Amino acid sequence: MVLATALGLKFKDGVVLAADRRVSYGTFILSKSARKVFLINDLVGISTAGLPGDFQELVDVVRFNLSMYELDLDKKATPTNVAKLLSLLLYQGRFRGIYYAELIVGGLEEDRPKLLVLDPAGGLLEEKYVAVGTGAQIATGILERNYKDDLDEEGALDLAEKAMREAISRDALSGDGIDLLIITKTGARSLYIPLKAS
Repeated sequence: MVLATALGLKFKDGVVLAADRRVSYGTFILSKSARKVFLINDLVGISTAGLPGDFQELVDVVRFNLSMYELDLDKKATPTNVAKLLSLLLYQGRFRGIYYAELIVGGLEEDRPKLLVLDPAGGLLEEKYVAVGTGAQIATGILERNYKDDLDEEGALDLAEKAMREAISRDALSGDGIDLLIITKTGARSLYIPLKAS
């Protein structure tokens, strides 16, 4: 089971990635401050759900390999580059020990928003919006009902927050705040939304 909730969605000028901060083991909350949204470069980010050791290792390996790629070719890695590298790493993990992580890669490619989702075995799909983790069914219901192709940044942020809040309110394995990463042509920025304990 891939713990927690993460999501991503495209809007007219970019992408929004989001995840909660809770890390649970069984019925015990290990952390209320784990970061699960990562900026890879100024064009690409990743949001994750799963075991922190697994997704942190994947992000570190991706950052190292992409820094070498960018130095060699003197160009920025794209969301497709990041997703394909992650797909290979996850697929290889099937033979050495699977990574307990689901990942969403989002960013800009040729000045257009791109969003890709990966399962723990390396399967790769392109989507307009997606949610992963234990709260994915709830978040997906909100996204499906409210997503529009012509969303602006404010509308996309509102929708991401609403979907995350609904998932957190109904999934005991998700919670303790929402991290958001917004990537547009003007750059990347992060937001944190604290949540009151109920």
